[in-house]
Amino acid sequence: MQRRSWAVGGCLGLAIGCATYGWLVADAALAATLAGVYTVATGLTLEHRSVVPLGSERVAGYDPWSGAWAVVVSLAALCGVGFWLPLAPGLRLALQLLVLGVGLAALQFGIGLVRSLPADERPESERVGVD
Repeated sequence: MQRRSWAVGGCLGLAIGCATYGWLVADAALAATLAGVYTVATGLTLEHRSVVPLGSERVAGYDPWSGAWAVVVSLAALCGVGFWLPLAPGLRLALQLLVLGVGLAALQFGIGLVRSLPADERPESERVGVD
């Protein structure tokens, strides 16, 4: 594990936690949870950047799994914690950020699980969706 990835993740998580506490909702437990979730999610995302290329490095083609993940997590965050719930706007946004962060962390834990498999049990290709 690279210290730099976790340092960046820790800084981003701390910034999100402090901003949540200062601007959205003054709840220390929610702010600390958001800080922890985004620290883990960002740290793991940076750790896995070699197996999940972005931008111009990405292999051409459609990956239905990343699209499905994005739809499910976005629906959970935006519709599950929707405007019709009787919540203060700051609390609603904090909960939406929490759902998005947990979704990203869960995706990264899944990638980590596959990467931790013994070499003979790993999929034949690092790219998702390749047969």
